[in-house]
Amino acid sequence: MKKRKTLAMGLAVAMAVSCLAGCGGDDKKASSDGKTEQVLNISNNSVVVGLNPLINTTGPDNSAFNMVLDPLVKRVTQEGNTYKIVPAAAESWDISEDGLTYTFHMNKDAKWSDGTKVTANDFEFTFQKMATPSVAATNAWLFDGIIENFSEALYDQGKKPEDIGVHAIDEDTLEIKIIHPASYFLELVSSSAYPVNKAMYEKLGSDYATSETKTVFNGPFKIESWSQNTEMVLVRNDQYWGADDVKLDKINSKIIQESGTAVQSYINGELDVIGTTDANWGKTIEEQGESESYQVPDSAPEFFMLNAANEYLCNEKIRQALSVAYDRQEMIDTLRNGKGVPIYSMMPDTIQVGEKTYTELVGGKNHFVQELQDEIKDPKALLIEGLKELGKDPDPSKVTIRYASRGTSEVSKKIAEWMKQQWESVLGINIEIDMMEWNIMRDKIDAGDYDIATGGWGPYYNEPSALLQLFDPDNGYFNAEKTGWSGEDPKKYQELLNEAKFEV
Repeated sequence: MKKRKTLAMGLAVAMAVSCLAGCGGDDKKASSDGKTEQVLNISNNSVVVGLNPLINTTGPDNSAFNMVLDPLVKRVTQEGNTYKIVPAAAESWDISEDGLTYTFHMNKDAKWSDGTKVTANDFEFTFQKMATPSVAATNAWLFDGIIENFSEALYDQGKKPEDIGVHAIDEDTLEIKIIHPASYFLELVSSSAYPVNKAMYEKLGSDYATSETKTVFNGPFKIESWSQNTEMVLVRNDQYWGADDVKLDKINSKIIQESGTAVQSYINGELDVIGTTDANWGKTIEEQGESESYQVPDSAPEFFMLNAANEYLCNEKIRQALSVAYDRQEMIDTLRNGKGVPIYSMMPDTIQVGEKTYTELVGGKNHFVQELQDEIKDPKALLIEGLKELGKDPDPSKVTIRYASRGTSEVSKKIAEWMKQQWESVLGINIEIDMMEWNIMRDKIDAGDYDIATGGWGPYYNEPSALLQLFDPDNGYFNAEKTGWSGEDPKKYQELLNEAKFEV
């Protein structure tokens, strides 16, 4: 029987990001006991960096953890692009009337892949390690200002990790105290607090999770083998509390960086699911005649980061000139064959506040880049004004700015070349393209060693603060050291963030 394929078009509400995915039936093979083995073959263009959920939190890392680790609760997609929070390592939970105390009742059937019980102590230990400065947990900042005493412990301000508001009442009960009501707290826990095994971590220390043999798993799958640049093989975890409901026996996740290679493997039946941001390859899949197309909105913005510490980009007018000098819709039409939706601020139209979207609540005022484009008819003239304010030569042709690409794929090359052409032709400046892999670009951003780079973020929960707090000048993921943001504005921004935390 010919397998049915599906072509998905993700409408990434970003500067111009879209995703094409194909999906076919999984392989069915006879196992040694005569039963049909269900195998799914997928690919990824980025490697899993590591297996320690405390310090490895890239997109590929989190995708792997979602399959092999069970947080306290999980977010499950529903029809109509909605979702719900369901039990995972915790079978139920209670929330106090004031919204400040969460009590999780552990799933008594939950086990690690070595057969030992998953306990509240494992989660208490995980949160305490996240709050330990020397661990340098990359997701710790997400709980800064939310869990009681967490900030004071994380930044060594008079509290120890044992003092944070996370306590195992007994092995089956975990209590978490937060300092202000947060309707998104369960979402946050579901996506950014994957557990570590206390006994094994205490035994192995810094060697914990440095390979698939030095960790254990409590999710539906476990890692059978892992070659970072080649393939990760996952098999069903028989110790998982919901193992009877897991249909797949094996997942082969291959690293294929070029869209063309992945698409050809899909067409040849070697892959069951592929994703590509290249509209031409998407068209190739569609032309096979066995695909359906559908559109899905996305809440993960991709955006250009302008380093405010740069000798030119420290000027607001020059930054605005760069921002308005290209047509986002034209970018999508040219590079994505119209498959995508532009946004005009950091806040996608899909982000919600309760039952309403943020965009609806502010009357569309978050589309401020669009307003700037309507207001600024001559971005080159604005650029020249900025150069004069800096005391620089007002000739734009004397300005050279580096652009760091987010990868070396054909798509990244096309975006870089298109942006270079736009900025140079509209503004008269010089753009130097630095082609580099995304992880190298990320390291450059961390070190503040860039002029323009491509940032991106998949919010851990659907609420404005999930994106707004990224730019907290002290503790945000894109803090002042990474963005070069200085002066009074970042202080005012931080004050507004802190004020908003206590708004129900």
